[in-house]
Amino acid sequence: MANLTPAGAQTLVEALADAYTSNPTLSASRAELRTVNEGVPQALANWRPEVFVTGSAGKARLDLETVSTETLAPLEATARVIQPLYRGGRTVAATARAEQDVLAQRAALSSVEQSVLLSAVTAYMNVWGAQSVVAFTENNEKVIERQLEATRDRFTVGEVTRTDVAQAETRLASSIQPWSSTAP
Repeated sequence: MANLTPAGAQTLVEALADAYTSNPTLSASRAELRTVNEGVPQALANWRPEVFVTGSAGKARLDLETVSTETLAPLEATARVIQPLYRGGRTVAATARAEQDVLAQRAALSSVEQSVLLSAVTAYMNVWGAQSVVAFTENNEKVIERQLEATRDRFTVGEVTRTDVAQAETRLASSIQPWSSTAP
């Protein structure tokens, strides 16, 4: 199971850095680029010579009575080097294709990077916006509570009616959000 840490208070730059280093889609795209990069040296290898070495060993029989040696199978070794001079343009075409594949994969990686970073910015801004709404709502609730207290005080001295107090209580009840810390 992955080691998950709770999101903490961090800057946008830190959130983007975390997304850039730890996003699995981005890691997979980087690995794909490394795989595609290997195609270039493989295509260039067609310019290099091929070397084939084979060998065989023999067996000898030693007769101690006559002190003679007889070789039953001789030792043999061969080496063969093949250097292609022209392959009908296949090596040039394969090299060009491998290089273009690398460029295409780099562009794909760039697209994935942009998508991941955009998603990170969007998520960060959504959280920031939601936190701002919660802070505004909590502040608004406190203001309405103070207005209710003032209305009750004014009712006590006879400046307002019971209806005014009921309206202030209703305003307070409608301002309380489910996530508010002062909700009953």
